[in-house]
Amino acid sequence: MAQRFDHCRLIGSQITYLGRDGLFESRRDKSWNEFSAWDLLEKEGWELVTVIVNEDGHEVAYLKRPTAR
Repeated sequence: MAQRFDHCRLIGSQITYLGRDGLFESRRDKSWNEFSAWDLLEKEGWELVTVIVNEDGHEVAYLKRPTAR
């Protein structure tokens, strides 16, 4: 059986969880800085996949972690 992954992205301190069926769960309302966001993702078991620069010049990090499904 193939390994499945959950995905999320991080822009600055905004984490967006890319959920099943194209649903999004955003943690934009949390008050943290970029370091705290990275720390949270590490504690939740996320692994960095790639970083790109979007059209606004902001770095966008994409991460994954194995699903529990």
